[in-house]
Amino acid sequence: MKRLLSIAVLACAACGPSFKVATPTGFAELDDERYDYRATSADGLVLAVRQIDHDPQADEAFWLKALKNRLHDQGYALLEERPVTSAGGVKGTLLRFGHDEQGGPHLYLVALYVTEDYLFLFEAGGTEEQVKRYDQQIGWARRNLRIDP
Repeated sequence: MKRLLSIAVLACAACGPSFKVATPTGFAELDDERYDYRATSADGLVLAVRQIDHDPQADEAFWLKALKNRLHDQGYALLEERPVTSAGGVKGTLLRFGHDEQGGPHLYLVALYVTEDYLFLFEAGGTEEQVKRYDQQIGWARRNLRIDP
């Protein structure tokens, strides 16, 4: 029985991420071990998806508050919060943050999706000008994120 359980755990670990994301036009996928998915535009706007074990278990309100607190402590200002839905119907919340860095204002967008087993973060970041220029591609990639709950 233990051996069967070990095989099942290994097989599940080999399944990879529980999501599918499409790289938008004008972006190239990167190989970055810190993320489950990462892509960039030629001028440096970055998209990413992270799949994190939902441990400890908590509701979406808890995770949103934790995310807002962490980013606030890093100097980010919350500019917008709104509901979003991934491809396949998983409901989440999109947060838009602003942050001043060398060279001017930057924007960071993060959509949080909470499922029983995982937290999914869809992220986009760059200069304010880049985020505005690539708004359609960012939105397309986020709307086409398919999460397997």
